[in-house]
Amino acid sequence: MNYVASIHPGKEDRDRVLDDLLDLLWTEDIAGLQTRTLCAGQDDRATITLGKTEVVIYLEADRWRGGSRPVRIEYAGTGKGLDPSELLWVVLNTLPELDLQVLDRTMRQLNESARNEELVRALGALLANTARQEGALENALLWERMAAWQDRPFHPLSHSRGTWETAEIEQYGAEFGRFFPLRWCAVERTSILASPHAKKGGPAAKILNDVQSDVLQQEVKRRGIGATHQAIPLHPWQADHVLVREYSEELAGGQIIMLDFRGPLVAATSSLRTVVVPSNPARHIKLPLDVETLGVRRLLSAQSLHNGLKGADLLSAALARRPDLSRVARLADETQFWTFSEPSGDILAPRTAFLGCVIRDLPLNDGANVMPLAALAVAPADGIPSAMAAALKANPGSTIEDFLTTLFDLLAGFAVEAFACGFIPEMHGQNVLVEISGGLPTGIILRDHDTVRCVPAVLTDNGLKTPEYIIKDPRRATMLLSQPEDLFAYGQTLLFDVALRAICVELDRAGAIGLSTSRRLLRSSVEHHVGQIDMPSKLRARLKSALLEQPEWPFKQILTPLLQTAELGLGMPSRLGLAGNPLRYSE
Repeated sequence: MNYVASIHPGKEDRDRVLDDLLDLLWTEDIAGLQTRTLCAGQDDRATITLGKTEVVIYLEADRWRGGSRPVRIEYAGTGKGLDPSELLWVVLNTLPELDLQVLDRTMRQLNESARNEELVRALGALLANTARQEGALENALLWERMAAWQDRPFHPLSHSRGTWETAEIEQYGAEFGRFFPLRWCAVERTSILASPHAKKGGPAAKILNDVQSDVLQQEVKRRGIGATHQAIPLHPWQADHVLVREYSEELAGGQIIMLDFRGPLVAATSSLRTVVVPSNPARHIKLPLDVETLGVRRLLSAQSLHNGLKGADLLSAALARRPDLSRVARLADETQFWTFSEPSGDILAPRTAFLGCVIRDLPLNDGANVMPLAALAVAPADGIPSAMAAALKANPGSTIEDFLTTLFDLLAGFAVEAFACGFIPEMHGQNVLVEISGGLPTGIILRDHDTVRCVPAVLTDNGLKTPEYIIKDPRRATMLLSQPEDLFAYGQTLLFDVALRAICVELDRAGAIGLSTSRRLLRSSVEHHVGQIDMPSKLRARLKSALLEQPEWPFKQILTPLLQTAELGLGMPSRLGLAGNPLRYSE
């Protein structure tokens, strides 16, 4: 592949893992890749040495952040491009302080991601064809599959699934859309921590139909544990690989009993650990799944469940006080949960994270269709993203620019008003569901409320109470912030620089709307809301400066914090860097 072809590669030629990795190494300036290249560069290329390897890096204008970005890297004097594994190996071996175990883990994650990327790419044509069929817009599970097919944009390790092999990815991955039955166990009631809002009957009452419930109750009655135990659903992979490892004593002593009952059939959503019963798409079941994705184990701790209740309380109070927020957004109900509890009742105990479930009910509007925001950035075949094409098909009089402008207005308007109130939910493409009515975005539904970040002083000024979060390590906590700019960063990174940039880049790649146009539309929307939404003048000035005037703004680093983390846990390793401000930069 020559330099010219690599600038705007076609669908068949583009190596997404390589593109994302090269961009990541550049933006995070790992091993001084960006600094050294720009110092050595001449026009559109530079030759530098990484360790003992001399490479040539080709550049083009970065039409999102300004400045330059790499589009190809090759061995000097050969014209042979580095593949993702070669590139990462060369760069990481220039870091003398890097722990060898971390190096090995990172290389493994990249190779797994590249292998799995190839596996799911084969589904692209099938998903694209399904999206073109009549009634596709109403197929919520299709858009969950579409979002999973892309996974997190701009993340070269996004398709890594830890120890999962091909068969497990095909069986349980959302991309494949396969149905599988839930497993069930019975847990001694004294070993269960239930939400204060939990209804009688436990998870079974929310999940099973009458016939299924009768079958389950017959087994519980036969075993003589109806009065002492509560039935809890399990992801089948968790049941087979994790339960014995974590709860061997409880299984041996009868505090936990595996049941023969199976069902109902479910399918994974884009979050992998959350599943949906296809006959009731408004009800999701969130289950712990000890699989590593994006550098984090997808478990479900009692701490996060508690914080989810508190985050939801804050969101509900804000929507009740600010009509413009409630006009745009509604909340998924995630108040029903049950989780394992140690005899000590310690909510921070590690084993609370391996067994439990959350029932999520989506507040669906009649006549509206919903899809993850991430689905709007996915084009499995040439052309504009499939979800956007399906929406526009429902309203032939609407244009792509109409759709984009309406989407920006909804999301930027909500984010700016949330900033004004002193909070921001985690608005990445998986947590935000977009409602589509009449072919245009009409609202959003927020899900996963356990990471609603806030500035207590600004909340107080708006008559809102600071959530009583349980925070394990206050020194590393990011839930309660001291400065508005720290809060703004969570919208700048997750909403603007990941979710919305992914949509803009895909439209640009399709030749539908150039990046300069989409950035102008986004800036116009942000400018309008910053100027119009009610907030103190000092806060408005700080928000305007951060979003529209500063030459740089935060971006969420991915590889740097992973390289500094010896052992992966329940929280994604995170660190912020600085890059060009896409809402200030103009071509």
